[in-house]
Amino acid sequence: MRILIVDDDKSILKLIARVLRDEAYAVDTASTGEEARTLALVNEYDGIILDLQLGDRHGFEILQELRRHGRHTPVLLYSGRADTDSIVRGLDAGADDYVVKPVSRRGTGSSRVGEQVSVGNLTLNRLTRRVTSNAQEVNLTSMELKLLEHLMLKAGETVSRSELHDKVWDMHFDPSSNVIDAHVARLRKKLQQAGSSASIATRRGIGFVLTPTSVSPSAEMT
Repeated sequence: MRILIVDDDKSILKLIARVLRDEAYAVDTASTGEEARTLALVNEYDGIILDLQLGDRHGFEILQELRRHGRHTPVLLYSGRADTDSIVRGLDAGADDYVVKPVSRRGTGSSRVGEQVSVGNLTLNRLTRRVTSNAQEVNLTSMELKLLEHLMLKAGETVSRSELHDKVWDMHFDPSSNVIDAHVARLRKKLQQAGSSASIATRRGIGFVLTPTSVSPSAEMT
């Protein structure tokens, strides 16, 4: 999942980004309202964490502009202001939630307790970042974990390489390289070795699809 964090306090920005990256999220950051506006209108994000008090623009203005442009990305506002009027105004402007600073890591994580996704006998606990197949843990790298999470969340759907680049890879690389294919191949091998009943099929020229092996997708395996 890809998240945009907006805060003009660069120390807080780095802290939140590090916490989310530790949880295997792809993260973009912005320290000004104008930068945030540009990123949010150009890119597709799964969520935006938006500070209200920015140096150049107010968070409410940015949020309202995104909604006017038809951007329905979930937005979490956070601010040092805890008064009811500010919270109501934020929600009325189109925010999905409002958090009062300081935000603790434990508090953030608690909302995800028990959140897990399963495909066949393969299970990913999105809180602990633990993957199991037949109750046996599967050891994955951070990037393999992010890749698997995205494919599991879209199980049965074909996911294009461009979508994986945008949603999973938090970096720039030559789109003509085989970096995505290489990660998919390693992940596929680990799932097979773990006896997973979920497998990754390649749809040539289109992308990848994760399904239980009992389901035979119209795809050519590689």
